[in-house]
Amino acid sequence: MSVKRLGLDIGATHVRVAEVEFAGKKTGAEARGTLTAYAEQPVPPGSVQGGEVIDVAGVGSAIKAALSRGKIATKEVTVGVGAPNVVVRELEVPAMPMAQLRSSLPFQVQELLPMSPDEAMLDFYPTAEREAEGQRLLRGILVAAPKSVVSQNLLAVENAGLRPTMVDLSAFALLRSQLTEEATQRIVAFVDIGARITTVVIAQHGQPRMVRMMPSGGQEMTDAVAGALHSDVQRAEEVKRGLGIGAAPVATEYAQAQEALTQSVRTLVESVRNTFVFFSSSNPGASIEAVVITGGGALLNGLGQYLASATRLPVRFGDTTSRISVGKKADGTALQGHEAQAGIALGLTFGEV
Repeated sequence: MSVKRLGLDIGATHVRVAEVEFAGKKTGAEARGTLTAYAEQPVPPGSVQGGEVIDVAGVGSAIKAALSRGKIATKEVTVGVGAPNVVVRELEVPAMPMAQLRSSLPFQVQELLPMSPDEAMLDFYPTAEREAEGQRLLRGILVAAPKSVVSQNLLAVENAGLRPTMVDLSAFALLRSQLTEEATQRIVAFVDIGARITTVVIAQHGQPRMVRMMPSGGQEMTDAVAGALHSDVQRAEEVKRGLGIGAAPVATEYAQAQEALTQSVRTLVESVRNTFVFFSSSNPGASIEAVVITGGGALLNGLGQYLASATRLPVRFGDTTSRISVGKKADGTALQGHEAQAGIALGLTFGEV
């Protein structure tokens, strides 16, 4: 029996919805789906800040417009959450049934959080199990999302007439959208450069080991160019795409813009590189073998080569459609040209598969 699942990614500049149909019971890297609809819609400027919906009505209207554009009738939806103030860290806890473990989380992690456990939605994603001194331990990823962020986002979703059935970490969705057989055999860093948030997921044999969400992305690069040129954002975006990074010197009128863009990219890449260094120092013998980049910001000409040079690792563009095929009734053109930005929305549909 087939089932359709709807994933919703609420970004700083756009909302993206993906409807995927699944047949059978395969899970993990073997699961495949058929895309039945995809659409995206701009959100009002400033309506989403730091991963949190500020303008509930405006974002709700954008979600409605995306659903209408995609001719999507599915009402139950998995919603992604990804913000720099979401705590994501690896943790070991005594092995116990998952229901019992989740209910005990507020007591086990209260010393680890920058907020009261009462103010957070807590979850634990198990990744491995081991025995130490006669005790079974579960290793996994702790996720603590501020309730204020989640509740605001869900209000916008409900405002659009949808029924949220699950809130999932956007970083996990990003990983699922590209969980190929090759990725399950190596240690791979997935880097999604969004408009205002860059998400890094380091996975070992297909399991997440480290997640970091940084409050910067492609829009900061555009803003830097706009400041240098004293121009509007649209003009700055055009210039940014034309300049790229690591290119030869440009005409004098664009020299300051090129310098501002380079500095913005350098700052972001240095943060990504430091994340890799921290992972390696915390996991002796576990070296990152490859980097996969996605997101609209990753499309900047030369950025992949710049990241490869800074990290001394092979870098390639991700294939966020590797686990789906486009259905006969779907508008295949809706996804064309947006594959790099669609990974989170697509990955959210794999959450319960």
